[in-house]
Amino acid sequence: MKIIISLVECDGGTWSVCRESVVLHAQLRLGPAVKLARQAARDEHQRSGHEVSVLLTGLQEAIPLAHYGAESAAA
Repeated sequence: MKIIISLVECDGGTWSVCRESVVLHAQLRLGPAVKLARQAARDEHQRSGHEVSVLLTGLQEAIPLAHYGAESAAA
């Protein structure tokens, strides 16, 4: 099972951290949003053992920011 934690830009230039369609944190500046998303991904991977990726969305193409799981061990 692969879990996606995404950073989604909101109105006013703030960002939300989401797991699938659930908002975990909202109305953050980008720096703190990235930090919280990576922390949530690490915690989820350590707790469940599932692969977890952090993606910056809202652009033409999502930008991967972090990955925890089988592929991260090989990198």
